[in-house]
Amino acid sequence: MTDLAMATGYSETFRGDVAPWEVDATEHFTVAYYYEKFEGATWRFLQQLGVDAAAARTTRALTHYKAELRNRDIYRVETALIDAGATPTIAHKLFNAGSGELCTTMQQTLTGVTLSGPAVAWDGDGREDRPIPGDEATWVPALANVARVEEADWAGNLSLPGYIHRFSTANSFIMSAFGMTPEYMTTNRYGLSTFEFQLAFQSQAKPGDLIDIESCIAQLGGSSVRFCHRMRNAATGADIASLSQFGVQLDLEARRPSRIGDDLRARAEALLNT
Repeated sequence: MTDLAMATGYSETFRGDVAPWEVDATEHFTVAYYYEKFEGATWRFLQQLGVDAAAARTTRALTHYKAELRNRDIYRVETALIDAGATPTIAHKLFNAGSGELCTTMQQTLTGVTLSGPAVAWDGDGREDRPIPGDEATWVPALANVARVEEADWAGNLSLPGYIHRFSTANSFIMSAFGMTPEYMTTNRYGLSTFEFQLAFQSQAKPGDLIDIESCIAQLGGSSVRFCHRMRNAATGADIASLSQFGVQLDLEARRPSRIGDDLRARAEALLNT
């Protein structure tokens, strides 16, 4: 056991750096690549505990993005058990390894494995209940594609970053539906900076599965907006996953939230209140 694990209950499970191809249009680390690293951290953590990591499935993940990582930044991940049992929850903390700043936290609930032993008290952000719109909302077709073989994880299911990349594409379509188009964002030097994910899985996608996503606006603030996405198997209609995503319109020069313009706001409110 490392000194870190003995002192805090956390063990280091990943180290890496932000590669240029992992940076998105908002000019920071792409959210899907956080999930790629957390997936690797989970695999290492479970292997170190002596359980069959390939049997584990994620059922829920609550992620808070607290500070940006940008091109060339280096980072490390620490992981601990925070709720033991047959549906355990583990926690990841991702730190900027250069500055020591806590950048991102994730609470990940698993099924398929039982984890015992002392749990660490969670000292980070909690889950805030956020209502999920029903069929009465204006749902926009936001993605139609297929899960590819190279996107599978070690157990043969669609990997966590495979889901998040698709939800990110869905964002572009729901944003465009009220005028926050790629051209608008590029011309005005804006980006969408996410600060919270509430992700839930109802089933698993595998290579070859046809995947559809519908998206809607669930909440609108001054500079903030919350989108909800629902992913389904296009062939069977079965629910696969859902995501509640909270973010802000970010001024890419100032690196600060920027108020959504009145024209876009009116269009977004029309979708929100339909």
